[in-house]
Amino acid sequence: MEKEGYGMKVTNYGPSGLNPYMQEMQKTETVKKKTAKTNDQIEISSEALKLQQQTDPARQEKIAHIKDQIQNGTYKIDHQELAKSIYNYYVNRK
Repeated sequence: MEKEGYGMKVTNYGPSGLNPYMQEMQKTETVKKKTAKTNDQIEISSEALKLQQQTDPARQEKIAHIKDQIQNGTYKIDHQELAKSIYNYYVNRK
């Protein structure tokens, strides 16, 4: 005597019995390959390069001094001044 639900035959439905999950994974891989081929590029105009090179010598010296402090681990941030500057930026930009 056969119990109900047992001995039931399951057949593949759909196009030639392909696994639908495998099809979805193949689609995903194809999309990944297509998006991986695109590269981001940036171009800086010659005018921007000239402006970058025309910085104030005093500013260059200040930047070099700060870089040295950061590399040596002696650069200290004034948190009160930083907070005040951020606050003033957002309040005064209206």
